[in-house]
Amino acid sequence: MINKFFNSMAASCLLTLLAVFTAQPAEAQSQGSAPAAGVLLDSLAETGILKKNRIRQPQEALTLSRFLKEGKVHVLAVREDNGETITGVDLSELLGRFDSEIFSLIAGSEFDQLSALVSSQATAVTVGYSDLLPCVSGSRHLAIGINYAEHGKETGQVRPFMFPKLVETDPALHTLHYTEGWLLDHEVELGIVFPSDICSPELDDSQRIGFMVVNDFTDRATLMRNMDSQDVTGGKGFPDAKSLKGFLPTGPYMVIPRNWRTFVAELQLELSLNGTLRQKGAARDMVWKIDEIIARSLGTKNRAESYYAGRRIPLFEGDCIPAGSIIVTGTPAGVVFKAPKGSFIFGRVLKYIFTGRFLTAKMHPYILQQYLKEQMANPNYLKPGDRVESTISYLGTIRTNIVR
Repeated sequence: MINKFFNSMAASCLLTLLAVFTAQPAEAQSQGSAPAAGVLLDSLAETGILKKNRIRQPQEALTLSRFLKEGKVHVLAVREDNGETITGVDLSELLGRFDSEIFSLIAGSEFDQLSALVSSQATAVTVGYSDLLPCVSGSRHLAIGINYAEHGKETGQVRPFMFPKLVETDPALHTLHYTEGWLLDHEVELGIVFPSDICSPELDDSQRIGFMVVNDFTDRATLMRNMDSQDVTGGKGFPDAKSLKGFLPTGPYMVIPRNWRTFVAELQLELSLNGTLRQKGAARDMVWKIDEIIARSLGTKNRAESYYAGRRIPLFEGDCIPAGSIIVTGTPAGVVFKAPKGSFIFGRVLKYIFTGRFLTAKMHPYILQQYLKEQMANPNYLKPGDRVESTISYLGTIRTNIVR
């Protein structure tokens, strides 16, 4: 009788855990054939022809950086980026304004006016990476988890979800101070930002949108201690694990394309660790495209459905996505964290049952904490001395040094 009871419990526990941890995400709905330009960019990237710091012509997109000069924030319209310095036109001086944010500076100007102004200038200004400010400031942002199918497979999750990321931005030349006990992971992501509050999901092709590369750094130890393993997509634990100081560096510039839909289809994401490629993906492969991200975000209607510091909070304040908040759109496969294998789950289920832990602990938290203990010995997580480069074509590169 007792043996039957234990065998039945073991089978039930195992099936439940396998469903939670190893479910494979359904493939995104058919998106049709990839645009010819995207296929070409894939080929160029593979052959090394695609330059990481290639800049769009101002007739196609405005590439804008922020830097500090004599106590004032200046905006540079970038024409060249050699990886150490950027060169371009001081737009603040030309317009006679020194707004602290890029969108504020150009709010009264049409795209064609700005493009013509930048193209007509012969005088160039050069700014070092060390002098750049984050291309967007602020501490309240919105993030999408599991927005690439292959990343869903490696982490054992089945669908995208949303959560707030509550941390100040950092510049592209970035130093991240490591804390003992972290399981520090990297996530190269496409960030988008709007010049005004977005209250409707309807976006036209000429909508002014700023694009940037960001890295959504994560402490997996904090995440595993706080998440709900039976409802991962509820987002519990994610704001805590992703909102630590230094966990949101932005690229060297914000790019505002003339036609944002065409632009997104061409973006390639890459991340390297100490010179070795770790992540690679294409923005066109996002499961939730930008329109759907906006629609689903607005659909939360200010409900307090996220958790941070032990309390429920909304995805954002009010009924509209706030101007200047970065929407962090998800990362491709290649992060350090991987879902536990079936053999690990099976072994811990047996231990849970036959050591009597089911009498004092809930099964899912027990298995998760056992996996956390195993991951603490994983040498692949980031550590002091590591160098991380996060790149998106046309959006530049973030260079992160991990230090004590």
